[in-house]
Amino acid sequence: MHFNKLFRNYRKIKTPIKGKRYTLAVADTEQKKRLGLSQLKILPRGCGMIFVYDNPVNHAFTMENTKIPLTIMFLSKDFEVLEVFKCRPFEKKKVRPKSDYSYVIEIWYILNNIIFS
Repeated sequence: MHFNKLFRNYRKIKTPIKGKRYTLAVADTEQKKRLGLSQLKILPRGCGMIFVYDNPVNHAFTMENTKIPLTIMFLSKDFEVLEVFKCRPFEKKKVRPKSDYSYVIEIWYILNNIIFS
């Protein structure tokens, strides 16, 4: 399913990340967070998702059901980057930062010199 169709009812924000402009679908409910980007086969360049938590948490993330490679960035309540993980599709290994976080951003990344966008 395509990003714009799948996330048409999500609020979206635009933000710069490493000098590039991104449109992020906002996952602000438990159902949206559980679904994440797992139903996508292709993530358009410049798109991604931001997970928003009302209070700092330290849940683990997994790529077990995700078909695309992602960069997962964990951020503090002040939007400071705490840790960044490069994750492969269907990877079962859990990723979790060393400290609590309030936001998580997922965007595409380059894997073996192939650009996934």
